[in-house]
Amino acid sequence: TAGTLGGKLFNRSISDPFDMKNRFPKLFQSVLVFGCLAWLAGHVCGQEAPDRVILFIIDGLATEAPDRIDMPNFNALKKEGVYYQAMHLVLPGHPEKGEGYPWSCSLPNPMLMSGTPFIGTEGIRESMIQHSFEPEEAAFIVNAYSYLDVSNGFGTYVSKSKNPDSLVIDITTEKMKQQDFKFMRVHLQRAGIEGMRVSKEKYADDPDYRNIWHEESRYRDAIEVADGQLGRFVDWLKAEELWDGTLLMICGDHGQANEGWHEPYSPASNVTPLLIVGSGVSGPANYEYCEIFDLAPTIAHIANKEQPALSRGRILREAFDADIEAPEVARSVKRLNETLIKAHAMSDLQKKSLSDMGFMTLDELGKWHTTKAGSDFERFVSQQEAILQSLE
Repeated sequence: TAGTLGGKLFNRSISDPFDMKNRFPKLFQSVLVFGCLAWLAGHVCGQEAPDRVILFIIDGLATEAPDRIDMPNFNALKKEGVYYQAMHLVLPGHPEKGEGYPWSCSLPNPMLMSGTPFIGTEGIRESMIQHSFEPEEAAFIVNAYSYLDVSNGFGTYVSKSKNPDSLVIDITTEKMKQQDFKFMRVHLQRAGIEGMRVSKEKYADDPDYRNIWHEESRYRDAIEVADGQLGRFVDWLKAEELWDGTLLMICGDHGQANEGWHEPYSPASNVTPLLIVGSGVSGPANYEYCEIFDLAPTIAHIANKEQPALSRGRILREAFDADIEAPEVARSVKRLNETLIKAHAMSDLQKKSLSDMGFMTLDELGKWHTTKAGSDFERFVSQQEAILQSLE
């Protein structure tokens, strides 16, 4: 007879553990092997793995928002969790969907879910964090239509556009009553929408026009509402006795420019805070830097799942083991953004020279994986820097 062990085929024939001749030694070995595998499946870094991992996204969450806007629930959780002051992401453009950019959402989203900047790579749609789970284990709830192209692989996907953030929490809790998911993406969209409106000339007569920090800012109001829904969700998890088994990762899918929206060449758009709190977290700690590519491999690691095949991020191990120090990293995303912003500010003649030398702009994102650097992100960034420096 045949069965599976860790996804690999194994056969039980002559060496059957229930063979009478070697019954007890073989049986002991089988119990030992399966016991060890069961232990490994339930433990991470010496701790029991969480029952569920929830990626809680507040759309367009600015890095300064927890300090400048009333966010009591976020800040209370921050005292318990591991906090990254700035999670860096590649310039958060939102190109029109087409042949050159076949995604319905802004470019940080496929990067977040896959753990790689090379989102033009063949097979990327089947190499996202949700594919590390069985479809029935994963759910995605959002109040927008934009995320259809990163929803493949979620057994449960609910998209209710133009609805309040409270509906997302209503649906999330209802779905969780029906099924205990292992991985969820819960996405509150309204702050991003209101941030976009702040930037629009259509609202030029409003007091918060091009100023998300204004006392009457609609972005400020939306962030406060999102924080209230975060608190409501945590309270529900605790009331249902689910909190102790929940790992919560709270961030934006991008940041927010001071003048509103996430214009890609506005540095404030390129960073968002990341808070990791709940089951398995090592305790209160603050770090300065991480990258959006780190989310997918970290989720897979803490859930004891296979890494997304194309992932290029690092596992944020320091968040789950107080004895591990955050390593010095190359800060590749920050360097790449600085390079892209400098290149964007150059004259048309200079831009042509850069292109002739092989420089890749944000508009050429779908071809980033085709350079000599291949899928080596650090090498790609160094290559971009060298080309730009040769022209400066």
